[in-house]
Amino acid sequence: MIVFLLAALFGFLLFGSAGNCIASGDLPWQKIDEGFEYKSIRVEGPPYQSFMKMAILRIGFEQFQVRIMDSRNLGMDRMEIKALTRKAQALAGINGGFFLPGYRPLGLLIVDGKETNPLRKADWGVFLVQDERPRIIHTTEYQNDGNITQALQVGPRLVVNGRELQMKRQIARRSALGVTLKNQVILLTTEDTDVYAQDLAHFFHLPEARGGLECRDAMALDGGPSAQMYAEYKDLRIHIPGGWGVPNGVGVFKRKQP
Repeated sequence: MIVFLLAALFGFLLFGSAGNCIASGDLPWQKIDEGFEYKSIRVEGPPYQSFMKMAILRIGFEQFQVRIMDSRNLGMDRMEIKALTRKAQALAGINGGFFLPGYRPLGLLIVDGKETNPLRKADWGVFLVQDERPRIIHTTEYQNDGNITQALQVGPRLVVNGRELQMKRQIARRSALGVTLKNQVILLTTEDTDVYAQDLAHFFHLPEARGGLECRDAMALDGGPSAQMYAEYKDLRIHIPGGWGVPNGVGVFKRKQP
């Protein structure tokens, strides 16, 4: 009887009472290196509409660079993110923006200061690195003053200035990118789960103390079969394959110290 009661108590503490959110969001980040953190998250129950399992990287800009990877610069029209990450010599990578038939990119791409695809007039967001600072802005706010080294246009935006946006009721595999209040970059991919965009927006918006990512801004990347992530750095190994190759992605690189 004592063993049964202890087991029941442990289960209650671990999973919560019926109707409450079940999350591992309060688990600590796994520190792979200074400025490079990883966490695997499972979330279920109200306010979320569906079970979510996610792989998440949190990247500090003082120690690492986040750069756009264009497969065309590597002699290919598309690549799985594992191959793209390895060929670009990145430590980690996630899929990027939308594309047309023939794997032609759709939306702005700037790679190491060079525009490789033009801006598209669309109600999307633009992730950019300007003056060594990561930002997410709306398409209409974009102006290239010459100080932008990286840019990726995709959408929709999920969080704007700390405010969770209202999303269409659509469920799919997801990849997303966020910028925290501390200017860290979040890279997230769902693992074998279809997720509502609204749930993802809420998770990015929610404070860390409540199990979220506490992002100032966030936006969705291309999802469905495009959603994929790869990392190979120190003891960390992540391989979440997609359904096909992609023309571009977002990579993490070690910053060269002066």
